[in-house]
Amino acid sequence: MQELIQKLKNLPLMLTARPVSTEQVIHTQQDLKINNIAAIPLDFIELMHHINTLEFDGTYLLGINPRSYYLDIFAENEMLNLPNKENLLILGYDEFEYLTYNQTTQCYQIIDKDTLEVLQTFSDLVKAIKYLFKIDNDEEYF
Repeated sequence: MQELIQKLKNLPLMLTARPVSTEQVIHTQQDLKINNIAAIPLDFIELMHHINTLEFDGTYLLGINPRSYYLDIFAENEMLNLPNKENLLILGYDEFEYLTYNQTTQCYQIIDKDTLEVLQTFSDLVKAIKYLFKIDNDEEYF
């Protein structure tokens, strides 16, 4: 995870909010639960303590933004209102795909925005984010 955090912090033109506090996480988890939306997984919370929202070249990683709805994990999930939102949480996206966490299967999924078809499944957050941001592959940004 530390290697990924460092790579993400080194992306040019990234926009991030301040790292989240425990109080912000608790408040957001409560809002998600009240609105019947899946909870934020623990490893994503760990990431938000270092990188809370990220925008790079049309790819976005959500976070907790108490002062704005921009890239806020609660606001984005409430607005998009995907089917099965009680088990599926959007964590990020690009032009074509969502990065989600499936609470039922406890895995990360890449879902096509148009068809909502699951394109990739990852047991590990780091691999899912590397896929979304094209880190360590042929389309590598670095």
